Amino acid sequence: MGGGVDSVGRGHRAVSHVVGIVVEAWADTREECLAEAVQALVENFADVGDAVPDDSVVIVSAEETDEALLMDVLDEAIYQVEACHRVAVDVSVDERTKATMGQVEVRLATVPVGAVVRVGPVPKAVAVQHLRFGRTDGVWRAHVDVDV
Repeated sequence: MGGGVDSVGRGHRAVSHVVGIVVEAWADTREECLAEAVQALVENFADVGDAVPDDSVVIVSAEETDEALLMDVLDEAIYQVEACHRVAVDVSVDERTKATMGQVEVRLATVPVGAVVRVGPVPKAVAVQHLRFGRTDGVWRAHVDVDV
């Protein structure tokens, strides 16, 4: 399925699995790894081509763990497709400071479903079991099972 790697050590892939797909992403920073994970998820069901975002949704998360943050972001990307008929085509992450210490703001830039080419089934849910997201050997890595 989809996948991309660039020279600065970030990338992603999604591979078929018994009941869905396994999304894997890696990058030098947590923020880049979150973005790569969303991109891998989206590439499994949509070819976004040159679609230009015309709206966005902001997720403000104060989750205790990196795994919970990843789950929140991927769940929102799935919700956007199912309930709002929007597809995430870009992701930006902003760590909050001072008054909002510990919060992370994630912006999913979106396009209407009709602006992308459907290439597979839309994911249904992120599985909690086997979900991993953290820094290993100096690189942020995400591993998620997704039901389709």
